[in-house]
Amino acid sequence: MRDRLLHAMDLAAMHDWDESKALLEGMDDPIAGRFFMLVCDLEQEADLRAKHGTMLRHEVGNALTIAQANLEGLIDGVLPYTPERLNGVLASVVSASALIEEIANVPAAAPLGDVVRIETFNICSLIAAHAAAIDGLATAKNVRIVYEPCGKALASCTSFRGDMSRVGQILRNVLLNALRYTPPGGTVEIYCDRPGTELMLIVSDTGIGIASDDIPHLFEPGYRGKNASGNGSGIGLSVVQKLLASLGGNVKVATSEGRGTAFIITLPAIPLPPAQVRNGALQAARPS
Repeated sequence: MRDRLLHAMDLAAMHDWDESKALLEGMDDPIAGRFFMLVCDLEQEADLRAKHGTMLRHEVGNALTIAQANLEGLIDGVLPYTPERLNGVLASVVSASALIEEIANVPAAAPLGDVVRIETFNICSLIAAHAAAIDGLATAKNVRIVYEPCGKALASCTSFRGDMSRVGQILRNVLLNALRYTPPGGTVEIYCDRPGTELMLIVSDTGIGIASDDIPHLFEPGYRGKNASGNGSGIGLSVVQKLLASLGGNVKVATSEGRGTAFIITLPAIPLPPAQVRNGALQAARPS
């Protein structure tokens, strides 16, 4: 009995959960029963940590891929230098740095997006930076990125109070997804609106569209539909949904096979302090 318990403990220490539980299940002993429950808890905790770590590494990879594509394009002279593009590169690097720190300090069962940092930022500048950043990858694929700000200078429109870093992550994932499924010669367009106190972001593409059978599973981690191509992980859209849930937002999908897809994202805004609204448009916050 003692040797069997010790062997089960050794197996659990090596994360061989199934073999450890198999040894414990056949033992008629209260200590074995309690240890079995402990092994189940440890297995669940390890699984949650692994999934969270996978998502964070995915996000770091996205941010660095975008930064690298832009820097290579700038060095080679393929991409023109613009402040928006440089802000996009900076946003990607800052985001990657923050995510790496999050990986190092991830709690055992913390959901992605559990930490929300509220600040006031210029949503138009944030979108412009991410549009310019994704343009490096889009240029290499011969896909056009279109974002045309409406030109309003009112703080009630351009100033958004929320989590700038998480909104940037959401936008980056949806843009990368749209780019991945848009063939050369196509277009990815970003549209922004402020109905009431909400923020609405629409990212549409002229890509291959999504099969109707795939739509119910679109935000499941690791799911890739029948139209999927390349080496995508199937993680990006699940990250979008998790972050939106943490921010109180939602996403809807409109698609037509062979004609394209639109992701409609809505996010609630925390009301701006009255002094900020009276003072007009705020200075653009540095995206992250």
